[in-house]
Amino acid sequence: MKKKNRRISKHKEQGARGWHTFGKLLLCIAFLSFLALDGYRFVKGFRYWWRNREIRQGYVEEVEWLRREQKRLKGEIHNLRYSLFAQEELAREMGYIKPGEIVYKFVPKPHDAGSEPIE
Repeated sequence: MKKKNRRISKHKEQGARGWHTFGKLLLCIAFLSFLALDGYRFVKGFRYWWRNREIRQGYVEEVEWLRREQKRLKGEIHNLRYSLFAQEELAREMGYIKPGEIVYKFVPKPHDAGSEPIE
């Protein structure tokens, strides 16, 4: 009778070891699945962070350009308000003249259709 018990107990030990190995395998599969999911989420988050970093960098560059443009325009406004030379230059560009000045306009001579232009 003892031999029979040994066989049964040996068979139970092998079955228990099989379940123990199967449990370890399931645990490894679950852990690897978790790692894969976590890695996927990390990569997705990294891409989101990188894209937003590039967008932010574009905004920073745009703000810097706008600050430089604002500074330039403020300088131009200051010149137009307080610099007589800048005021006169703008008035001349717009076609104004000082009282008593004589304006000469040079109009190009229209050339004939059959003749060649003189160089």
